[in-house]
Amino acid sequence: MKTRIQIKLQEVLGFTLMEIMVVIIILGIVMAFAVPNYQKAVETTHLDDALSQMKAIHAAQQVYQVKNGSYFPTTNITVALAAINTNLNLHINENGMTYTCTGSPYGGGTQYSCTAVRQAPAPTFTVTLTQTDISETNPVCSGSCP
Repeated sequence: MKTRIQIKLQEVLGFTLMEIMVVIIILGIVMAFAVPNYQKAVETTHLDDALSQMKAIHAAQQVYQVKNGSYFPTTNITVALAAINTNLNLHINENGMTYTCTGSPYGGGTQYSCTAVRQAPAPTFTVTLTQTDISETNPVCSGSCP
């Protein structure tokens, strides 16, 4: 009597070292292009946020001037974001920016200048707004504008 012995070889499932290395190289190439573009998009978003906040401040300044006969603040003191939000009835969040407004002591409350400054992380930039009508140069960005 003869007996047959059957041996089943189990297939080994997995990846070879070469396949894994190729995938890692491809991911590295994709990341080399994606990370700088992502960082630029983030910085552009910060600038766009500052510009829109400054336009909101400008609109609130126009309403404040109609109600009170002068812009806020009426003196040359520099006020921070808390005073800007309170007096102009706004709800601006800092989001890594420093917002300040200064009035003109000589204009009798007819002039103001507001700035939004981003200092860290780089690139740093400053957005400045004045009482003149909103245009391509008002508010204006200076420094390392993205």
